[in-house]
Amino acid sequence: MSMIKTENIHKYFGKNHVLNGIDLEIFPSEVMCVVGPSGSGKSTLLRCLNHLERISSGKIYIDGVLVDHRENDKDVLKTDPKKVAQMCAELGMVFQRFNLFPHKTALENVMIGPVTVKKAPKAKAEEKARALLEKVGIVEKADEYPSRLSGGQQQRVAIARALAMEPKIMLFDEPTSALDPELVGEVLEVMKQLAHGGMTMMVVTHEMGFAREVGTRLIFMDEGKIVEQGTPREVFENPQQERTKDFFRSIL
Repeated sequence: MSMIKTENIHKYFGKNHVLNGIDLEIFPSEVMCVVGPSGSGKSTLLRCLNHLERISSGKIYIDGVLVDHRENDKDVLKTDPKKVAQMCAELGMVFQRFNLFPHKTALENVMIGPVTVKKAPKAKAEEKARALLEKVGIVEKADEYPSRLSGGQQQRVAIARALAMEPKIMLFDEPTSALDPELVGEVLEVMKQLAHGGMTMMVVTHEMGFAREVGTRLIFMDEGKIVEQGTPREVFENPQQERTKDFFRSIL
C-alpha cells in the first residue's frame, strides 16, 4: 500500500492555477525527489500534503485513508479534524527556513512536539531529544540557542525536531536552499543517513547530485504538472520530454 496517494489534485491561489491535476503515489522506503523551475508548484504540493494549504479539488490519501476530498474549494469529505490531525502527524516537515523557536535551546526545540502534542513526560522527551541530536551529529550543541548555531546546525536541529514526532514520512522543502554552500553537505549527509535507514522521504530539491545518488524516483514538475518521472538515472540520462531536456540543459 502506498504511504501517500493523490488523485487529480488542483490548487488555485485566486486565478493562479498552481497545481494542475497531480496524481502520484509514494511507497514505503521510497526517496522521491521533486525538481523543476521556481514557481512550478513543488513547495505547494508538499504544503497541501500535510494540510498547511488546502487543495482546491481532488483527493489525498495517507496510509490508505482518505484524509481530504474537495471540489471547487468545498469539502466533499467531512472528516473528524482530530483524525486528520492524527494522520498528518505521520508526515514530518522540514522547511527552507528552519523555523526554530529562538527563545528555546536546540534541546527544547526538539522536545516541544512530543511534550505539547503527544503529552510525553519531560524526562522521556529529553532523553529521546538528546538521542536525536546525536543522530544528526549535533548533540554537543543541545544547550545552545538558535542564534548561536550556524545555518547547517539549525537545519539539523529542525530535522531532529521533525523526527521527534516519529513520522512515517519525511517531507523536505528545499532544505539546503537557505544555507551557505559549505554547509550544504552536512545537512545532505543527515538526509542520506535517513534514506539508508529506510525512511520514506519526499524531497523538493535543487541538489541534483543528491537526487541522482539517493533518490529512488525523480519527478520533474513544470507549471503545476508532473511532466516526467522515473528513476533518477532514466530521467537524468534519457529524458523523454522536451521541457525536461531544456531544464537539465540549463542547469547541468
